[in-house]
Amino acid sequence: MEPKEMIRDAQKSINWQITFKVFIIGLIAIVLLIPKFMIIELISERQQTAEITNHEVMQTWSLAQTVRGPVLVVPYIKRSFDSDGKILNEDIMSTYILPKTLNIKGEIAPEKRKRSIYETVVYESGINVAGQFENPDFSSLKIESKDILWEKARVLVAISDLRGINDKIALKWNDSTYAFIPGMDDHQVGSNGISLPLSNLSAQSFPADFSFKLQLKGSESLNFAPLGETTEVTLQSSWNDPGFTGSFLPTDHSISNDGFTANWKVLNFNRNFPQMWKNAEYRMTDADFGVRLVEVADHYQKSSRAAKYGILIILFVFLAFFLNEIITKKRVHPFQYILVGFSVLIFYLLLLSISEQIGFNLAYLISAIAVLLMVLLYSRSFLKTWGNALIQTMILTFSFGFIFVLMQLETLALLVGSIGLFVVLALTMFFTRKINWYGE
Repeated sequence: MEPKEMIRDAQKSINWQITFKVFIIGLIAIVLLIPKFMIIELISERQQTAEITNHEVMQTWSLAQTVRGPVLVVPYIKRSFDSDGKILNEDIMSTYILPKTLNIKGEIAPEKRKRSIYETVVYESGINVAGQFENPDFSSLKIESKDILWEKARVLVAISDLRGINDKIALKWNDSTYAFIPGMDDHQVGSNGISLPLSNLSAQSFPADFSFKLQLKGSESLNFAPLGETTEVTLQSSWNDPGFTGSFLPTDHSISNDGFTANWKVLNFNRNFPQMWKNAEYRMTDADFGVRLVEVADHYQKSSRAAKYGILIILFVFLAFFLNEIITKKRVHPFQYILVGFSVLIFYLLLLSISEQIGFNLAYLISAIAVLLMVLLYSRSFLKTWGNALIQTMILTFSFGFIFVLMQLETLALLVGSIGLFVVLALTMFFTRKINWYGE
């Protein structure tokens, strides 16, 4: 066989070896997806366990609280007549009257409760409620004054979890003070709550100024209903990660490391029920708003997000080792690719287990350093020089650092991530542009 043909056959053999190696590396990356998905599933299971534990703590403390009130309920007699004008029957119906003004000021004192390795945020709150009721115009509802049962009037305040009440509640109505009683038999306002009969109420009792205080325990969130013609709510707390929820956002708020302050102002035009109606014509349970005590992207969410990028890190590392093979002519065995790939996956297991103990950021640093040292020492055993091993380790370091930055960016993660991948691909193209893959 002529020398040229021998060289050509040798080059073809090398080309087939490179192609086969690329195929094997791709196959290894695909196989590593199986343990990657198992790790993501494990993170999900741990998160569900944490949520179950949190709910158990909340159940023993008090659940999320919604305060809806006060609502003045005044019964009236509804009569039906026959064709001769005689009364056939009389039914007692209800009118619902909302305050002219409603001012709520509250202070939330958060507290972290720990069960095993899981932490739950609960709170105690002091809430001052004040406002005024105007004289209701029953004629607008076509109710005659003689049919109004003032002696059966009552004030209702819905509180979603009555176990959170820490002290007795008294209503100051003009110059008189009355004690609320537990229980509320009107589900138009809410499923749980407190009530107060006002048997001495009359048309001459208006306008009526009212106020009461609530010492209320709860967890996760605190919400209110915009029942006033003008409703103003001010909340402040030492919690510095508030989430504003419900039908209305604060008109202004400030958040700092020392906590937050938020102010709402809601008009009756902003909701879908009037200041006064009868029977079940309207629902007032769909306009609640308030604040949620949240931790922005807890360690389970961050670990899950980080693990989803795992295949990208593996591909970066495999690409680096493969290019090192092409440039230095030092072959890397597929089994060595597998061990390096598993070392990346072990990083996510370390991150999950350590972050449950000390938090995400520090766990990320410790896990990354451990894996980087392992990859550095192992790669030196089969690469030509310490320099080559350091280059491979630096690429893995960059990958871990890039993913950590994405974890912190939240809303800009997609933009920065896509730009970063574009830059990495462009640099790979640039540094490999002079490689003669076919040796021609």
